[in-house]
Amino acid sequence: MCSVWFSTRVPDSPSPQNAAVTFDLWQTLIFETDGSSNSLERRKRRTEYTHRELNRLGRKVDIEIVNQGFKELSEEITAGHDHGFDAPYEAWVSKLIERLAPGIEQKVGTETILLIGKMIDMTFIEAPPILLDGTLEVLNELSSQGLKIGLISNTGLTSPEMYKEWFQQVGILDRFDFLAFSNEQTIAKPDSTIFETTMAGLKINAVRALHVGDNIHTDVAGAAAVGMSTVWVRGGIDSPILTETTPNFEIDSIIELPTIVNEWLYSLTS
Repeated sequence: MCSVWFSTRVPDSPSPQNAAVTFDLWQTLIFETDGSSNSLERRKRRTEYTHRELNRLGRKVDIEIVNQGFKELSEEITAGHDHGFDAPYEAWVSKLIERLAPGIEQKVGTETILLIGKMIDMTFIEAPPILLDGTLEVLNELSSQGLKIGLISNTGLTSPEMYKEWFQQVGILDRFDFLAFSNEQTIAKPDSTIFETTMAGLKINAVRALHVGDNIHTDVAGAAAVGMSTVWVRGGIDSPILTETTPNFEIDSIIELPTIVNEWLYSLTS
């Protein structure tokens, strides 16, 4: 743990008044069951469903080409995130299907492509990630202190609606006061807009917000650029480090976060 603040005066108690903690999602609160950056089981299901539907529509595409299509699209989405870009979930699906079967959307109609997208989307529920043990307890503790809680997530090939459905299933949906998904905002971390949108949604000034995430570039540098304090969760599957920004705090797991939050709150009143 590291802190850049120092004060000879320690207030009687930290003040959570008009303060917020925001979280990254992947490699911070949730992880793939197989330890990978992208679930192999989920991609297998997506590939099989898409291959089957394309064949049903009269497009014979080798299943390995479909699998490679998903891999390349995932890499494209991640690369876009590093530069602050994202697009709506449906747009990514449309791009994928058009690459696999050029001209098919014009032939079968947008509604058919959207139905394929719904099948792809459902694989998130069929082969879900793992919520880190203790996450709910940490969120409850922060909320009980009067802190507002937000989520700022760079999303993969999963819709905001499906994330919310799964959040409801695991019991964390109503713990968040504001959710910002990059494919809903069409802006990704580290772009300042998604952080500013979240601050506006929480009705919090950035200087009274603490962002927690595993990615030095998108989470730490992105949040610091708008004036937020930052916590780096070490050990995640990170994108290339494109910045020299130093986090205010470092932890190995969000289970350590309540202590850090108290220290940060003291700094706001000192």
